[in-house]
Amino acid sequence: HHSKTNVCCMKSICNGCILAAHRRGMNGRCPFCRTPFPADDPSTLAMIQKRVSKGDAVANSFLGEQYFHGFLGLAKDLPRANELLTEAAELGSLDAHYQLGVVHYLGV
Repeated sequence: HHSKTNVCCMKSICNGCILAAHRRGMNGRCPFCRTPFPADDPSTLAMIQKRVSKGDAVANSFLGEQYFHGFLGLAKDLPRANELLTEAAELGSLDAHYQLGVVHYLGV
């Protein structure tokens, strides 16, 4: 992976930009919104849930993937993952459309 998603603003940032932000002294803060990074999984989930509740397509897709794989301390929940990915797709997320296609192709 050459980038990561910041859960505070759901923006993707490449590893080069992460390094540049670190060199500028922005340790522990998002280079986009300046929010401190969450310290643990519950804080991370709270940030994602806040964006999901606002109808953020990227956040819905991201949380759906977390449920699909059982990441961030979540139990693997395929129906919930499908629900979140479907909502994200309806909100216009191309990543969610792709993930739903993969899920259906694999028959999961």
